[in-house]
Amino acid sequence: MKRFVFAWVLWLSMPAFGALPGVTEFRTTPEAIPDAMLSRLLDERVAAAEVVALGETLHGSAGFLRVQTRLIRYLVEKQGMRLIVWENPTLRSLELARWVAACATERTPVPIGVLYMPTRADGPLWEWICDFNRAHPADPVVFRGMDVWDRPWEHHARMRDLGERVGIQPQLAQAIDNHCPVARAASWAEVEAVLDQVAVEGGFRPEAAYRACRAALTAVVDAARRSGSAKQAARNGDAEPDFELALSASTLLGWLGFYNAFWTDDIGSWNERDRTQGRNLELIMQRHRATRVVLAAHTSHVSHNRSPADWWGYGDLKSGVFFFTEATGKKVFNIAFTAYEGSGTQGHWSLPTAPNSLDRKLHEAGHAFAFLPSNAPFLKEHARWWIQNGNFPGPYQSGVELVLPDHFDAYVFFERSHIDEALPSRSMWRP
Repeated sequence: MKRFVFAWVLWLSMPAFGALPGVTEFRTTPEAIPDAMLSRLLDERVAAAEVVALGETLHGSAGFLRVQTRLIRYLVEKQGMRLIVWENPTLRSLELARWVAACATERTPVPIGVLYMPTRADGPLWEWICDFNRAHPADPVVFRGMDVWDRPWEHHARMRDLGERVGIQPQLAQAIDNHCPVARAASWAEVEAVLDQVAVEGGFRPEAAYRACRAALTAVVDAARRSGSAKQAARNGDAEPDFELALSASTLLGWLGFYNAFWTDDIGSWNERDRTQGRNLELIMQRHRATRVVLAAHTSHVSHNRSPADWWGYGDLKSGVFFFTEATGKKVFNIAFTAYEGSGTQGHWSLPTAPNSLDRKLHEAGHAFAFLPSNAPFLKEHARWWIQNGNFPGPYQSGVELVLPDHFDAYVFFERSHIDEALPSRSMWRP
């Protein structure tokens, strides 16, 4: 009897090669995928990657969050990765970053509300990270966000303080205070008064002042990065203030760039945000001396973008990973999480209808929870495939159409992944 039970459990844990060639069907829950299976699927593929990027087509979907947790656990425990970077703002994420650092000695409730649209399914990852850090106090996991949706006045205040400590040229600090559009704002009401004018005039005015602001911020990023790198190389000082200064100047560049183009140029606006995500990812890796990192964000932020794709009808938007790779030459291995039927904190996504829908193809072949590399043989059936990525009403195909290998290295598919209980959180755009 014991042998039978053991054989049954072993069969459940084994990968099954499903109806479509090259697809591995999991016969277990995300939490219970064995290390041996993940080793067979991932080790060779991620061996040379400096970044392993996990992208979800829908925020707050429980299946995605559970497989994300399992993959992060594997990458930490078996691949030795210790830095986790999130689609979350650089300053706002500090509260959770400090909790992660402190929980090795003090266990308090997770400040989950700093995340974008958290749900109950987010919780197990952070509890596991805390347990891991308590068990490995000398080699802990470190967390940080790389996005731009912070209170801009907090970045300006931080830059004034850190600039003096790091020794940034006073004329640069003065140029930022004189020329940056919201340098003197101290509330969202004051910021929104500036943005109302931008909406009318199509950009920050006067243009010369905005250009001077960007030049000064860029100079601060470069100077602070050089200073921090020199301190790290010489081991003769604390480089944290230098990199934190660079992160604040970089984040302001992205925030301002996004809103300068928001009402006139969808692609330009989006790309300013993602260019900053890529730059911030690089700065965070340098700050923590990390040679490898796990990145988690929406698929649109972690795509390779090697060929055009029309994201949500806006056009060929580029990702943070695209800009990171362009700037650093580092290798990224990315995995997209997608579903035939999905819901999350952004709503209930429409069922795919196109004949070349990847999710529809996998669903109709009988797959329920599966892994596939982007070179799976059946993918030759179409040059371009849709993946689930929207909730457009009416007879429109919902998603984004891609040359799959040009955008992601592998895919995790769920037949169904729905929202778990939503949790209280801060405002995303105006925290």
